[in-house]
Amino acid sequence: MDINKLSKLKQSAPEIPTNTCPYIDFIEEIIKEVIDECDSSFIEQKLELAISALEYVRESNDALRQSSKYWYNKIK
Repeated sequence: MDINKLSKLKQSAPEIPTNTCPYIDFIEEIIKEVIDECDSSFIEQKLELAISALEYVRESNDALRQSSKYWYNKIK
């Protein structure tokens, strides 16, 4: 691909979001604190499910970053 065309595409590209992992870590820590203070096994199970969902989001975000990097390098 022509370097000028790539530069023009980069100028009009949407902003790349920041790394979300620290936010996911923060939310997981809050959930773990609630689990430690909770007496209900039902609520604990729900909160563990929330942590699992957050881990899925983390992995999906990483896959998107890797895919973006792959295609950028292929086009570049």
